[in-house]
Amino acid sequence: MDRKKILIIATVIILVLGGGIGAYYYFLKKPVTLPPSGNPFPGGGNLVTKPPLPPDNNPDDGVFPPSNASTSRLYELHKTPVAGVGFAEQVNGKKKTFFARSLERGLGHIFETNLETLVESRISGETYPGITEAFFGNNGKSVIIRSLSEQEGIAIKTRSLGLTAPTISFAPANSDTGEANIPPPTETNLPDYIPHLGVAEDGADKIFYMENSFSSARGSTSNFKGTAISTIFNSSFTEWLPQLPNQKLATLTTKPSSNVPGHLYFIDTQSSALTKILGDVKGLTTTTSRDGKFVLYTEVKAGVPNLIAYDVAKKESRPLSLNTLAEKCGWSTKDPVIAYCAIPENPPRGQYPDQWYQGVISFSDSMWKINAKTGFAEKIFTPEKYRGGIMDIINPIVSSDEAYLVFINKKTSTPWLFMLNEKPQIIVPSTQ
Repeated sequence: MDRKKILIIATVIILVLGGGIGAYYYFLKKPVTLPPSGNPFPGGGNLVTKPPLPPDNNPDDGVFPPSNASTSRLYELHKTPVAGVGFAEQVNGKKKTFFARSLERGLGHIFETNLETLVESRISGETYPGITEAFFGNNGKSVIIRSLSEQEGIAIKTRSLGLTAPTISFAPANSDTGEANIPPPTETNLPDYIPHLGVAEDGADKIFYMENSFSSARGSTSNFKGTAISTIFNSSFTEWLPQLPNQKLATLTTKPSSNVPGHLYFIDTQSSALTKILGDVKGLTTTTSRDGKFVLYTEVKAGVPNLIAYDVAKKESRPLSLNTLAEKCGWSTKDPVIAYCAIPENPPRGQYPDQWYQGVISFSDSMWKINAKTGFAEKIFTPEKYRGGIMDIINPIVSSDEAYLVFINKKTSTPWLFMLNEKPQIIVPSTQ
């Protein structure tokens, strides 16, 4: 056979094989159809179907939720830094609707997000510039705002704002002004130079605040309007951090430092009786359950913050084999022994909590659910698994139905929401 015939036969064989392979892939291998990008957040008037989510018992071993899915259980409530975040509720018959409220740092604008629709509205036309702290309380009907004033020297200014009840609206705001048609908050000035305060965590209309002079400290309770004042504590020591787990119980923890022994006291707000609970604990930070029966506290040993559960009645401590600061925990509203705590992944050795307060050390946290009575702990979620990035979580708060968890990412000061109960879908209402 001559050379020319050999080349012709080889060419035919190659063409036949190539055509067969192409036909195979054309008929048997269907191309992947990518979903439309769409609007990543509610507001487009579309029905968003449920994305694949991790298994309930081990969320970190599952599939990533789509980055553009508005039903992802982790959601950033506001895109700019806030001074505080909290819950508000609206009851209509047997139905209760939850809202997250936050106060923006820059101009002090107040925003509200309906947690069923994730529609955000600005609920105040007032501006409160220079706010560094905000504490929502009184079931979301009040907020304490704090700022520094340079008038007559540097002073801490504290005001209480009375807010209207949330309204269910599918429109984000007034179409002309961009603001909700809501009356301005009522404003009350509280005493100047309040270094620290706590709001009643059981939703009562009550706050507990400290006032310091050069040589003494005084602790008082009042309502959010600054009336019904009752002084329940006096001390020559001035470095105290207050908490108000419920309207009948106030707590005082000495300001923590890694090499300084700390102490925790309980105060009966009705009788002013003072009880020492913990003492001589280095780097002590604490948080007390809403019924006052358990305390989560941190003790620093060898440069590591160790989380410990304390049974107040039995006077027994239970190490939890978790390393975090107790102030990164928030208590359940339904089960008084349950707390939700932000636990850092591999925290470095350091001077705690000093270097964390100073921003020298920052954490990469996961959220855990802890039973303070049994010591059982389970991981709830890791922000990176829900496209949230690395977070240093502070101020976790649980809704009264325990369906929602809100917190602030210390790295960005933005508020976030995690849906503790998986939602099957979100129907986004049309604004047209």
